[in-house]
Amino acid sequence: MSATEKLRGRAFWESIGAPKMVCAPMVDQSELAFRMLCRKYGTQLAYTPMLHSRMFSTQPKYRKEQFSTCAEDRPLFAQFCGDDPVTVLAAAQLLPPGSVDAVDLNCGCPQGIARKGHYGAFLLSEPDLIEGIVRKLDQELSVPATVKIRLVNANELQDTMKLVSRLEAAGASVLCLHGRTKEMKGQSTGPCDWDAIAAVRRHVGIPLIANGGIQTFEDVERCLQATGCDAVMSSEALLENPALFNGPAATRKPSYQDELALEYLELAKLYSTPHKQIKAHMFHFLYAGLQLHTDLRAQFGAAKGFDEIHAAAMAFQVRKREDRAKGSTWPDMGWYMRYRDPLGVSD
Repeated sequence: MSATEKLRGRAFWESIGAPKMVCAPMVDQSELAFRMLCRKYGTQLAYTPMLHSRMFSTQPKYRKEQFSTCAEDRPLFAQFCGDDPVTVLAAAQLLPPGSVDAVDLNCGCPQGIARKGHYGAFLLSEPDLIEGIVRKLDQELSVPATVKIRLVNANELQDTMKLVSRLEAAGASVLCLHGRTKEMKGQSTGPCDWDAIAAVRRHVGIPLIANGGIQTFEDVERCLQATGCDAVMSSEALLENPALFNGPAATRKPSYQDELALEYLELAKLYSTPHKQIKAHMFHFLYAGLQLHTDLRAQFGAAKGFDEIHAAAMAFQVRKREDRAKGSTWPDMGWYMRYRDPLGVSD
């Protein structure tokens, strides 16, 4: 399929099943094994981890290490960061043919490394540059171009409105909007502005994914209702609970974090996931329990390979089953709320 023949916008969105539950791009964390676990529990669209366009376009080793997929891993968007249209395009064109459904430009990363590298949310003040990259991708790729952004600033929504209009005109087929500015992160996260997302949704004619403020499945339903968006994306909540999209708490079978961790380990072994990524996932999945069982936290920290990580996860499950048998009220989750409601801190 050529760039002129491909589906765009809402026709494209419908062609991939009009997904409503989306796994966010997360550096070193939304890798294949994690995506497949999320898909098992209701995720309908997933993004690759953010890929650095310059490194992806010039380093075969980086490409091999950072991008992998399988037949069941669809629909899939590959996300790139970068500030040069030619480089981002060259990187996207090195993806295996037919391996992704769209190519996404990261204009949402708020971290210091993005400031230093001149990409992510630090491009939001340069709409001409973003527009040029999107137009290049739309004109040259055989798959649609999409963009993930944040609110341009907290006080003037019109700045965000102007940007999304330009991106739509440049050929973006789907937009994802995080309802916070780049300054709102970490301990300064603050509330997500769903009203602003709703206003942008009314303003654009292409599908819009809402991002931010999602902790539970009930939040997903509230967000869809409040914003009118086509889908909801989760990052940190899904990173702790890959079963987030598995339906309302009142009707779904309970899933414990220790069980999810062991399911993930099976997939990580199947897809040869690097041990560094596996360990990071363990600390996200099991964060709450490891605040209580600090000896097991040390065991995970000292684990050197897959077998030792798996042994620590099995030991954790034994401990958690004992806790449940005793009627322990210690929460099963807590990483998502670690800044706003830390475990073990009373009023």
